[in-house]
Amino acid sequence: MPDALPPITTEGKGTFGCKINGEIWIPKTQDEFLGNNFDLVAIYEEDLPKRISMGASKKYGDFKQEFSIYIYQPITIGVLDTNIISMRFIDVNVSFEPYEITRYKQHTNFNIKRFDISNRIVSGTFEGLLVKPITKDSIKITEGRFDVRF
Repeated sequence: MPDALPPITTEGKGTFGCKINGEIWIPKTQDEFLGNNFDLVAIYEEDLPKRISMGASKKYGDFKQEFSIYIYQPITIGVLDTNIISMRFIDVNVSFEPYEITRYKQHTNFNIKRFDISNRIVSGTFEGLLVKPITKDSIKITEGRFDVRF
């Protein structure tokens, strides 16, 4: 388990992390061929609806967890109150049913620190309550941060 979350930055440093039920979670992969890697991807989808998609995963051996965030246009600096934002977390070691939420203000706090289309950088912080649609189990996401190039 990592000792600390990455710092909150806005330079496109390729960082992502949060606490899930109080435990630090950062994407990291161990692969017998590639060694240890930071596993994070972000893309800007130009088709409608326009959005930024981020995927972070933690994999080693048969262990696999994935965290996804989708931020739909319009994307503005500051707290996103009216945007559609989806967050999803799945731990395939436990269940294939994901924890998820589509932006509901009372359950999430999402703040864009930088959205720079010309330099292809998006940075921000997030928290939220993610719930499994069928079983209604939930996890609490706190101290989330990302700083990525897309």
